[in-house]
Amino acid sequence: MVSGLHGRVQPYPRTWADIDLKALGHNLGAVRRRLGDPSVAVALVVKADAYGHGLVSVSRYALRNGADWAAVATVQEGIALRDSGIDAPIMVLSPILPIEAEQAVFYRLDVLVEAVESARGLSDAAVSNGLPARIHLKVDTGLHRFGCSAEEAVEVGGRIRDLPGVELVGIAQHFADSSRDGAYTLLQIDRWKEVLAAFESANVSFQVVQAANSAGAIRYPESRGNLVRIGIVGYGVDPYGLLEGEARPVMRLTSRVTAMRDVPAGEPVGYSGTYVTSRPTRIATVGAGYGDGYPRSLSNKGIALVRGQEAPVIGLVCMDQLLLDVTEVPDTVIGDEVTLIGDSVTAARLAELANTNSHEIVTRIMSRVSRRFHF
Repeated sequence: MVSGLHGRVQPYPRTWADIDLKALGHNLGAVRRRLGDPSVAVALVVKADAYGHGLVSVSRYALRNGADWAAVATVQEGIALRDSGIDAPIMVLSPILPIEAEQAVFYRLDVLVEAVESARGLSDAAVSNGLPARIHLKVDTGLHRFGCSAEEAVEVGGRIRDLPGVELVGIAQHFADSSRDGAYTLLQIDRWKEVLAAFESANVSFQVVQAANSAGAIRYPESRGNLVRIGIVGYGVDPYGLLEGEARPVMRLTSRVTAMRDVPAGEPVGYSGTYVTSRPTRIATVGAGYGDGYPRSLSNKGIALVRGQEAPVIGLVCMDQLLLDVTEVPDTVIGDEVTLIGDSVTAARLAELANTNSHEIVTRIMSRVSRRFHF
């Protein structure tokens, strides 16, 4: 661990990711200011190794600096947090398998459930362990990925609530596209309100009512309930301007130049010769590739920073290396740092070039890339 982004500690020599935890705290603070209601709890989504940022370190810091819950995708991720000493509420967002019920109960994980059959396994585990199974009913309002139908919600919820050892703690839904599709989001909100009204008529209340992701929480106050799930914007990746320029990127991905060469015009470059030089070209080989999580889809499309100047990726991205045209950065030498994500080369910009989303750009950074956490 190091105490500052610009201290004297030397970085890892080849490829590494700097994780600025203070930026994470800043982003969570910016979200809370927009919520404007301290009674609304914040769950930071830390699935997929905290979007590639580091599950345990990110969760520990977030839970002390603006988050109330941690939200994971799998029981295994929840166990990793419990084993690290985290005692805060942890919810599992994805469906769990029957063979995972025992661990979910033992490790005190809140589980989203769509069907009575799934809840029975948790009920059995709760009875055998003498511990409660904490269940949140997941309702499908239009994403059609996971959740019981809105029409069946009251019946399913009632049957789950009657199972021994079960605490029906909450109710949840998920938006399909609250960042861009306002009309469909409002349709989902209307369906959600109908579900909540039906439960109210049945005299059923919940400790936790959650419907909103990052965009939903900020743009649709009526969807917030008393808990919101904050994902990619918490990591300072904000392609839709939810934080209006306040977002601070948490991750910076850096590699180094490992080789240099000069190539004449008309030469194919890299595997399969997908790039041909149109002029005498100075090429820098960089020690990162798709084995580190840099997308192969950025072949002949990507941009990196060398000595503060943008340089294009040329040729196919290899497993462990990529090539940059540094003809316009003539002072480049072996050992120079190369910014792969950071400053003008944002995750959102790379996502657009790679025809994917910002989530994938940061989440795919592999475990062999060392993380340096800054507090």
